Amino acid sequence: MADRTERRRFARIRRRYPVEFRAAGKTCSGFTHNLSAVGLFICSVYFPRPGTSLSLRIKVAEGKSFLMRVEVVRSYRVPQQLTRFVPSGFCVRFQQAPEEYFQLLARLFRVAA
Repeated sequence: MADRTERRRFARIRRRYPVEFRAAGKTCSGFTHNLSAVGLFICSVYFPRPGTSLSLRIKVAEGKSFLMRVEVVRSYRVPQQLTRFVPSGFCVRFQQAPEEYFQLLARLFRVAA
């Protein structure tokens, strides 16, 4: 069986940063599970529907955060007994992301920015 990461077109890096987003008139929170150049996987108790556009803020350091527009691509809810081993959450694709986010990725992947 092929490794799941081999089928992915873009490299991902695991990092846990707090996030906030507005959905259905409420401010919701969660944290990133992994980051890539095209999107994020976000762990949260709230699962927006695929196709939903969100305004999302990632807090990467004390006083440092990035605001971006994203679209929910899919959500993945695992049974309660598996949450310790498999993350529940949703994937988003960037519609608009600041240059500082890509500079952060370059540092995390240790690529010259």
